[in-house]
Amino acid sequence: MTLLLAGCNRGPDDTRLTVEYFRAHAAERQSTLRECANDPGNLNNSPVCANARQAARIEDVGSLRNLPPMGLPATPGIKTDGNGPR
Repeated sequence: MTLLLAGCNRGPDDTRLTVEYFRAHAAERQSTLRECANDPGNLNNSPVCANARQAARIEDVGSLRNLPPMGLPATPGIKTDGNGPR
């Protein structure tokens, strides 16, 4: 019975699925996040889901920094040089 249940898990490599791993493997991160969202009752607090979520937080913030300027109107009284307020 124990072997049967062990076969249902992802496998022994779950312990190696760190934040750094998920940051480097976007497709695996997205797949894991979908799996975690699909079964939050069982997986929400698992280390693998926590690591995938943290990696997504880090990578998503980084990608926002790389977005082009949005062209919002200037705020009166704030001077900018294209690199943010000064």
